[in-house]
Amino acid sequence: MSCDVNSLHHVTSITPNNVADNDMLFRQRAVVEFLVKEEIPASEIHKRLQRAYGSVCMGDSNVHRWVKHFKDVNTSNQDQPRSGRPRTASTEHKKERVNEIIQDDRHVTVDTIARTPGTGHNAV
Repeated sequence: MSCDVNSLHHVTSITPNNVADNDMLFRQRAVVEFLVKEEIPASEIHKRLQRAYGSVCMGDSNVHRWVKHFKDVNTSNQDQPRSGRPRTASTEHKKERVNEIIQDDRHVTVDTIARTPGTGHNAV
């Protein structure tokens, strides 16, 4: 039985064999990711996988696909800058406005403040 990435899409029930195949695939992908970081060429990675996993090694084309994926994808755990509107728009003016509302009525609710023009739940 070969360990093929595409076989994951056809799994209809979980059996011990499917779990073993998924585990083997995960392990091989981890090896590929590590060796890509070591700048080992895809063909050499495939040879190493064949030596280590024998007949259950993923195919050459899948190795090349995973190598491309790990080279193309930024695996950083840091957020990357994005375009578009920021999630919150908290300004000094909004903070001052919220403080004024609270000073006028100490029993005011968050929902009441949020419904005030120029504020919202993020400003409260």
